[in-house]
Amino acid sequence: MALQDAAGESDPSAQNIDSNNGAVSTVVQQQATPQHPFYSLPSELILDIVDLLPPEAFINFAFANYPLLHSYGLAPALSRPRVVYITTQTQIPALFPLLRIPPEIMLHVMRNLKPIDIMRFAVANYQDLARQGIAPPLSEQTIQQLRNAVRARLAPG
Repeated sequence: MALQDAAGESDPSAQNIDSNNGAVSTVVQQQATPQHPFYSLPSELILDIVDLLPPEAFINFAFANYPLLHSYGLAPALSRPRVVYITTQTQIPALFPLLRIPPEIMLHVMRNLKPIDIMRFAVANYQDLARQGIAPPLSEQTIQQLRNAVRARLAPG
């Protein structure tokens, strides 16, 4: 058991005495990243909330919470080339050349898609949607989160 300081926080470098043989062992404790209470909501409630979001809000939410939504099947698995496309200014041709239509019409069309389809479309056409102001600019934290998600998915074991 890890030792706690006066504030109730565990000390990751604390030592523990094994009650069986009296040996001293170092307790290794992983620092848990604080998570928003939203992450502890039941999946049905999260899915209901996501269904109520307009496309542009869902895209913002999905990129900010990619691991959560991917685990619920609301965000597609990302490949390394796709993350590079999303996170850099690499010019990869859009999969759908429809994006020359005004953003208002694009959003109207997207309102009739399921959340997973909105996200697939946003991932496939991120740069064009970002230029139109539909997809958000990505922070360094979000970019790192997307890269980590790909690494975790492709890691063996």
